[in-house]
Parts: sequence; structure tokens; C-alpha cells
Amino acid sequence: MVVVNIIILIILILLVAYCGKLKLQEKHQNAPPLLLKEVVLQVSNNDVMHYIRDVAEHFVDDMETKQIAFDYKCTPESMMGWVDIDVVEKGTILMLTEMFDNTPEHGRITLEAYANRTYDAITIRLNDSSNVPLRLSLAIVGQLVAMHHGSMQSEFYEGQGNMVITQIPIKKDHYLKEEILEAGQGAQSVVVNPAAFHIPTNIQLNIPTIDLPEGVSDGTQSLGSLVQQAYNSPDQKFLQRAIKCINEHMDDSDYDRERFAADMGASASTLYNKLRALTGKNVTAFIRDIRIQTACKLAKENPELRVSDIAYRVGFKDPKYFATTFKKVMGIQPRDYFERQRQGH
Repeated sequence: MVVVNIIILIILILLVAYCGKLKLQEKHQNAPPLLLKEVVLQVSNNDVMHYIRDVAEHFVDDMETKQIAFDYKCTPESMMGWVDIDVVEKGTILMLTEMFDNTPEHGRITLEAYANRTYDAITIRLNDSSNVPLRLSLAIVGQLVAMHHGSMQSEFYEGQGNMVITQIPIKKDHYLKEEILEAGQGAQSVVVNPAAFHIPTNIQLNIPTIDLPEGVSDGTQSLGSLVQQAYNSPDQKFLQRAIKCINEHMDDSDYDRERFAADMGASASTLYNKLRALTGKNVTAFIRDIRIQTACKLAKENPELRVSDIAYRVGFKDPKYFATTFKKVMGIQPRDYFERQRQGH
């Protein structure tokens, strides 16, 4: 009799688990699949807090529209660390998206990112006031965090909401050699010739498909006119205007995402989405890369300038942070790079 009861109990457990799985599949049958087997970890030295804050700011407008109180905080505000930014961004977006979908109007969502005492790991803590436990995002983010050699814990409190805490290491020696993307390597992608569109050399541009006009096939339209047409496309004009805004505030270290979005006549989330689609970069990285490219140009045109002089001219308050950022983007210390530029190499 005992054996029979055990068998029945096992069958019931399996049925409950199977029904739960079917319910979860039904709920998310229209959700786009995320093929984790195609995700390859590639960590590099990045300003982790800036990227996390960028993701949070992407949700601000939608939170306000739904009247959800949304608070986010990064401590410290800026911190370099070895992470796979793409993985961190995807995981945070997935969590915030499901929390946003489940949290009712006038609810609350909070995001807090902070470093541990030894500064070798960061913790991302998310809370909401939803009455629905997280499901899909937990399963996917759990795999992403494990891939990142981190840990995750989650709790759902009836009447209070969800709490998710993830911790990931940010020191280089936490990762395998094949997981480390050294400065200067870059991801494999097609890069458009920057000279054609006046885009800084390290900004990867995803040019949309252009419908060729009438007259192309029979050769009645010149190559020059075709290039000019491509150059004057709405996306290229948007990028030209974005670069102009940054150039006009090049030495202003306080020129940030909010002022940039206001100058572009767009919301922070719209600007984020547009730059992501066209360049593959978030707002902070876009501004940073243009500043670094301007620094290179200044060094070549003004050989007498010191590294600190150039740092201030391109909007960096701290020359040491400028040097760190420069090496991350260009793969070389600014002092060495500028010397080569001055010598015409």
C-alpha cells in the first residue's frame, strides 16, 4: 500500500508539473524565442553602471504613461568592470519588460545596481508591486546569469510583489580566456566606410535597405546622384543631426542623455531606440565614441596639446577616466596613440 501511494504521489507531481509547463507555454506562445544556445559570452572592460542606467532610462516614458512609480539607482554612478554588456542589457530588459507588463497602474518598480565591498562583483536588485510571479524572464535570465558565472535568487511575496537579485563578477580573472574580448578586437560585423557619411570610424552603422529609384537599371542616373540620395536618407540625416548636437557641446562635460534627447526633439527612449537601430550603440556609447574620435583629431592637428588638455576639450572632467575610456575604445593608451598621430603614422 505504501508503494502504491508513493507511485500515485509521483504521478500527481508529474501531472502538476506538466500542466504548469503547458500553461506557461500557452501564456508565452506569441513571445519571440531567445535561442540561448546561440549566445556566446564575450566580456570586455566597460563602464557597467552607465549601461545599466541607459537600460533603465529606456523604460522611463512607458512607466510614466502607465503611472508606475519607477526608481533606479547605480552606486557608484560610474564603474569599469569586465562584463558582457549585451548579456547584461538583454537580461535587465527582459526583467523590466515582464515586470512592466505585470505591474498595474499606480504600482511601483525599482532597480538598484551596486558594487560589493571588494569591487569584484556587482549586484542588480529588481522589485515590483505585481500580483503575478515572474516566469519567462526568470528562466531566461537565470541561464544568462549562470553563463556569466554569476548567481540569482528570486522571491514572490503575495500582496507585495517580486524581488530578483542577480550578482555577476566584474574582474577579468573570473572568466576563461576564450570568453574575454580584448580591446581592439571588436565583434565581427560589416562596417560602412565612415568617410562617406561622416560617421566616426568606430561606430558600426546598420544601414537600412535602400529602394533604388527609376533610371538605375538603364544607367540614366549617375553614381554621384545615387550616393547623394543615400546620403540624404532620413536615417543619415538623423545621424548627421545627432553628431552635430554632440559636436556643438563637445567641451561640455555635463552634456548628457537628457539634454541630447531634448536637442534632438525626441524622448530619451525614442533616441535610445533610434541610435540602437542605426549604430548598434546606446546613447552613452554614441556620445563617448564621438568624443574619443574628436580627441584623436585634436591630437593630430594640435601636436602641442597635452593629454589632459585634450581630455578637457572633449568633455572629460577627469584625465584619468579619459585615458581609461580612450584605451577601451581605441585599444591603446592616449599618450601612445597621440604620439603616433603627431608623427603621421
